[in-house]
Order: sequence, then C-alpha cells, then structure tokens
Amino acid sequence: MKNTIYKLSVLVFGILMFQSCDDLDEVEVPNFDVAFNTTAKVDEPVQFTVDNAPNFLNFYAGDFGHQYKYKDRTNADGKVTMSFLNSQKWGLGSNATETLTVWYSKDYDGSGTAEAVNNATWIEITDRFDISDRYDFEFQSSGEVDISDLADGENIYFGFRYFSDNVEDRGAEWYFDGFEIEMDVENAPAPLTVADMINPGFKSVDVQGIVDGWNAAKWYYDTGKNIWRMRGNSDRIVNEDWLITNAINLTKVNPDKGMPLKTYSEQLKTFEYTYEKSGTYTITFVGSNETIYGQEGNVKEYTITVTE
Repeated sequence: MKNTIYKLSVLVFGILMFQSCDDLDEVEVPNFDVAFNTTAKVDEPVQFTVDNAPNFLNFYAGDFGHQYKYKDRTNADGKVTMSFLNSQKWGLGSNATETLTVWYSKDYDGSGTAEAVNNATWIEITDRFDISDRYDFEFQSSGEVDISDLADGENIYFGFRYFSDNVEDRGAEWYFDGFEIEMDVENAPAPLTVADMINPGFKSVDVQGIVDGWNAAKWYYDTGKNIWRMRGNSDRIVNEDWLITNAINLTKVNPDKGMPLKTYSEQLKTFEYTYEKSGTYTITFVGSNETIYGQEGNVKEYTITVTE
C-alpha cells in the first residue's frame, strides 16, 4: 500500500513539474493599456501613461513621417521635383557662362571612373534649370523642377558636368549645395524626401584635364564651407569634370518610423510627445513579448485631436 502511494506521489509530482515547465515555455500576449487626454494643443506636450508595458514597445504618433500604415512603404507615386543651389565666379571670356550643365543617365554603372562616364548614355536637361550666370558666389536656386517623367522605378544617375575648352582665359569656379529630390504624394501634408545632399551621396569623376592635387581642376567637397566646389582650369587646360549622384530610384521613399519607447530590461510608466501641427491623428502602439521560446505581439490604436 505504501509503495502504491509513493508511486502515485511521484507520478503527480512529475505531472506538476511537466506542467510547470510547459507554462515557462508560454509567451504571454502583451496586455498593456495606455491612458492620455484625447484632445491636445499644438506645441504642448501630451503625457501618456502606460500600464503593464510589454518587453518591447514602439510608438507611432500618427503625424507626418510617423504613421503605422506606412511603416512598410518603400515606394510611392506622385509629382517628383528636383532642385539645387549653384553659384559661380572668376570665369573669363567664354568661361564666364555655360560651363556647368545638368545630365542624367540610366545605364551608367556608378563606378566613378572616367571610362564608365564616357561609356554611359547621358541626356542633357540643363534647360529645365536656372543656372547662375552671375559673377559672384551668392547662391542661386535652380528652381523646383518637375522630373516626374524620369520616374519609372529604375535607377537613375544625375550628373553635373563642368566643361571648358577655352585654354586662354581663366576658368570658372562653381559652388554647389542644397540638392533635393522630393515627391508630393496625395494627402501628405509635406513632400516625401527621395534624395538630398547626403543620401545617396555623390562621386566626383575627373574625365579630362587631370591635375595633381586634391582640389585642383576638379570637383571636391569643401569641409570648411560644407559644399561641393569645382575649381576651374587655372592651369589653362581642356577640363571636364563630373559630380554624379549615386543611384537614385525616383519612386523610392523612406518608410515611416515609430519611436522605440522601451526594450526588454527598461521600465516605462509615462512619456511625452508634442505635436507641431493641428489635426486628428491615429496613434499606434506596437507591443511585443519575446523570450527564447518565441514572440507574441499586440497592436493598439487610439485617436487624438490636436488644435491650435
């Protein structure tokens, strides 16, 4: 009898231990709540209180650039515009004007070699832009130019070509800055950024009139002025130099991003966010619990109205 009771006890204990281990394997679905005032004023912080925060929590405020529904959007349709700032000085004779032209290519390989530039098909679009013909270094806007006709979902390169074959007169020096490609999308309160001075960046390519020196007769980035500069042919040489963007897809946009509020080891009770424009916004919280046994998520949406 005692032996039977002992065996039963061992069996029950084993079942309980097995069940306990099973429970440890389970990952709980996040069960958090968020409290806040659903009306707010522009430029006044909104305080959010989070109860039972999960291991990880991301916050999408619902304003421009922070909408959950656009978190996976990498391409869009809309009017695409391009603009840049340019100025020039020191050019004499025929070098005083028209030494800077604008081109695009869809078969350039992006390698940054003179051979690649010469082998590519380049189409000139200078006449779409306002190029400085003033004799000063005051930046002039190229204008915000519609280039939607070039947006076909394929990679494109834009090239800013300096060329002078006047070896008698001093060559011009150019300043270049403020490069932007933007897309106007329906219902968006502001244009989406497609490219700028940093992303995707530029390569300087010396094609003709190669001169020793990092800033001689070529495009170079002036870290003091934080602009691109082109030093003309003071050496009295035929000079051809290109400033070429890295590959750009004119339909590609950055996905909207959320704000990470906490990670596994952090505590979170309250946080604040300030809206800069009035409107009605859909706020989204994305919570997840994660262990070595798996992951469980939960998405909660709220609405806030912001007034002036």
